[in-house]
Amino acid sequence: METNTNEKQTAIDAVKELLDTHFNDAEDCADDDGKFSLGFRVTFDRSHSPTKLKVTCRVSKVTTDEIECCVDDPAQAKLPL
Repeated sequence: METNTNEKQTAIDAVKELLDTHFNDAEDCADDDGKFSLGFRVTFDRSHSPTKLKVTCRVSKVTTDEIECCVDDPAQAKLPL
């Protein structure tokens, strides 16, 4: 049980460090509405002793784009103008 607690605390500390490191860069990537995200993944590899821990941070800007158009029905004959 103590090993799990130590692993979790180590992961939390790593996430905090990455958040502190990358927050300003992520904030600079905000879209016009101020949206941005930081995603974290924690991987525990217990095939080694001691457990290897990998924490990954991903920064992303939310981008929304849209195109609206009409597609002519190829089965419909075109009317002369």
